[in-house]
Amino acid sequence: MWFKNLYLFKLEPGFSLSPEELHQELEQRLFKGCSATQRESFGWVAPLGRDSESLTHATNGYILITMARQERLLPASVIREEMEQRVADIELQEDRKVSNKEKKEMREAIEFELLPRAFTRTQNMDAWIDPKEGWVVINTPSAKRAEELANLLRKTLGSFPVAPPETKNPPAASMTRWLEQGALPAPFTFGEDCELRSDGEEKGVAAFRKHELLADDVSTALKNGKYVSKLGLIWDEKIQFMLTEDLQLTRLRFLDVLEEQMQHEDPQSHAERLDIEFALMTGEVTQMLGQLLAQMDV
Repeated sequence: MWFKNLYLFKLEPGFSLSPEELHQELEQRLFKGCSATQRESFGWVAPLGRDSESLTHATNGYILITMARQERLLPASVIREEMEQRVADIELQEDRKVSNKEKKEMREAIEFELLPRAFTRTQNMDAWIDPKEGWVVINTPSAKRAEELANLLRKTLGSFPVAPPETKNPPAASMTRWLEQGALPAPFTFGEDCELRSDGEEKGVAAFRKHELLADDVSTALKNGKYVSKLGLIWDEKIQFMLTEDLQLTRLRFLDVLEEQMQHEDPQSHAERLDIEFALMTGEVTQMLGQLLAQMDV
């Protein structure tokens, strides 16, 4: 249940569905596997697994949902190889060049023929809705995948207005200032990774991994005009993550202190364990996000 990434949207005021009402809405678009000619398919599944019937799971006002995405794996190289063979056969047998229009039509026909035989891959993606604080948090580092979930919610509910979070100061400016000053507002501390970029014509990138971020080489890069595009941070000795200039959090690790709390709860079933993990995660992340954004508004 521990999310590895936090792709953030701000939910505009007005979301008033209870977990039970949201479940009823999600039932309109239950997940179904790809048909023979479908490239991909999207739908909702139970967050707590196949043994659960509910399409939502609620704890302390947070609502957990899960989108399933299935795609047919038909590599472009397979289509291209088949098309090249067919083109070669026509040109040999009919002694003529195959036009681009014919190739386009041939490519579409080959895809239609091969698609039903292609393997499928299904992946689940979790997200939680926090109506009180106005957050939609998706467990993915990909903007495309996050937008797919938001779009499916819009299609399901008719409307689901969300927008990227905004701060008074851009995240890159705040991260650069923190690293230049060599200090972070408590309870944040520096991690061991960062990425620096330059806006000049040469748009260089300097990546530091498992590195002392207050070392001279990092400071020199900043003095030479680079800015911080990604910064490793640790919050309150509980959560380690990489903050990006798009205000997304990747490579999350929930540290030992939360695992100790988890063991103290002593869950008796898989569902109970997921529920406790979800409660711990949402409570801590919400507190962390509030403190993080507050520092960017200074």
